[in-house]
Amino acid sequence: MKAIVEKLEDSFAHLSIEVEETRFQEALEESYHTLSYRVKVPGFRKGRVPRQVLEMRIGKETLIEDALRSLIPQVYVEAVKETGIDPLDEPELNVSEVGEGKPLKLTARVLVRPEVSLPDYKETRIEKEIPKVSDEDVDRQIEILRENQAVLVPIDRETVVEGDFVLVEVKITSQGEPVEFGVGEDTVLVQAGDSEHDIFGIGKGIVGLSIGEQTEIEMTLPEGFPDEELAGKPGLADVKIEGIRKKEVPELNEEFAKTVGGFESVDAMRQGIREILEKSVKERFETEYINKVVDKITSEAELNVPEILVEREIDRVLQSLEVNLVQQGLSLDGYLESCGMDKEALRSNYRDNAYSGVKSEFVLDAVAKAEGFTASDDEVNEKIQVIADYRETSFEDVKELLEESGRIRQIEGAIIREKTRKHLAQLAAGE
Repeated sequence: MKAIVEKLEDSFAHLSIEVEETRFQEALEESYHTLSYRVKVPGFRKGRVPRQVLEMRIGKETLIEDALRSLIPQVYVEAVKETGIDPLDEPELNVSEVGEGKPLKLTARVLVRPEVSLPDYKETRIEKEIPKVSDEDVDRQIEILRENQAVLVPIDRETVVEGDFVLVEVKITSQGEPVEFGVGEDTVLVQAGDSEHDIFGIGKGIVGLSIGEQTEIEMTLPEGFPDEELAGKPGLADVKIEGIRKKEVPELNEEFAKTVGGFESVDAMRQGIREILEKSVKERFETEYINKVVDKITSEAELNVPEILVEREIDRVLQSLEVNLVQQGLSLDGYLESCGMDKEALRSNYRDNAYSGVKSEFVLDAVAKAEGFTASDDEVNEKIQVIADYRETSFEDVKELLEESGRIRQIEGAIIREKTRKHLAQLAAGE
């Protein structure tokens, strides 16, 4: 067998493969023997049908096609090894010449891994200093906890003032038709004067009203309203004040410390919160630092990023976006309209990140190869177990499915890349 490779644009390669006449004949013979057992021919026992008779029965083309189905995958794998290319995708195969008594000739167009010229990544240095958790940070978290434990209690006042929490009966119409907000006949809680979190658009309008008072307030339906035809349209809210409440925040004392975390004292609570914040800050900083190191090395590496992979990454991101929108009761077309853009503009917005992401993977793979990183069976099995636990199914079933689909290689690749990311960060920090 002979194989010649020609590099094409955008990381594609063209393979010209020629298989010896004798080998093609052997493949034809193997197909003949196999089919002679499968095809029923009156007057002959299975496996005893003369080749000429079998060819008359099924057609010579069928015999050749069966031989090619078996032979082509074998010779393609051999051609890949012989030429040393690293395919990233399934090939586009084409038989250019075939016939009994002739060598088999075929071509393959396939996307291959681009050559990566790495910078001197071992000498890359980026200062690493984990941010400190201040007393103000701890105080801020304690205030959040107090706010979360706050309760609303009745207030001895008849008139609504700004900042009150008000129980309101509300019925909304738009263009003369009732609008359903999903609250039915129930009262809703609205903070007077608040516009940021006021989905009904009545927060400012209820200031100055009294308990039992009923009035109409002009409002605008929110942009994210599930009924896209009504989103952003003017409406009329019929409101009735049912009650006024104030927020009571618990005191910062030993009882509060025990309630929120079983702490013995306020000082113990402060120390516990500080430790939690320090762990969170460290984890977030470590991730940001690793990303910064990888981004720097990626930006300095030189390679031709395949455009087809960039487009696929954009497709993946947009599919994920559309799924999230559907889960929220929205559509991609409605989202595009609200943003004032079309699909091409949206794709363009994601292009730079997609390009960087694809390039980063090639760079990490090149570093991993240079460092000799691999994924052990234990590491792969650990990831498979996580998937099995999430799906609430058996480890064996998930592993079999991943192996059959070829996705086990994706898990191995993800493990190796994560090792590589951490290794590069350690080098950059001088650790």
